[in-house]
Amino acid sequence: MEIRLYKKGDIEQIAHLLGDSVSILNAEGFSETEMHSVAPDNIHFKDWEETCLTKFTVVAENNNRIVGIGQIDKTGHISCFYCHPDYRGQGTGRQLYTALEEYATAKNISTIHTETSALDRPFYFKMGFSTVQKQRVLLNGEIQSNFVVEKQLPI
Repeated sequence: MEIRLYKKGDIEQIAHLLGDSVSILNAEGFSETEMHSVAPDNIHFKDWEETCLTKFTVVAENNNRIVGIGQIDKTGHISCFYCHPDYRGQGTGRQLYTALEEYATAKNISTIHTETSALDRPFYFKMGFSTVQKQRVLLNGEIQSNFVVEKQLPI
């Protein structure tokens, strides 16, 4: 497993990563709304390419296949974090997160934060995050709950 910086042209594999994730989650019995919270069908990958190139974005690559992505901005907000379901529980997410935290530390960012689902919140707890608040958000016309989590970094 290699963790590397995102490079121009990776977006096609990212699209496949998200599509595969939705297919697997669907097979595991997730609702349509839960699946769309993982990979909404209105993602504009052309816009994502620009975002991935302007924010600190890393990918996990295994045998030339992108199996995870992590992205953090200059404020410490993790705006994108996906790991292919087949690679969950194998340390891939931890490796991606470590790269984001190292970036934040190098940039003297004191707090990392994100919004996460109940499904993914245990991962963030393992990384040392705490829950700031539970919130209700409108997602694809349905009210869903998610959680704001954060981690204080020693600077």
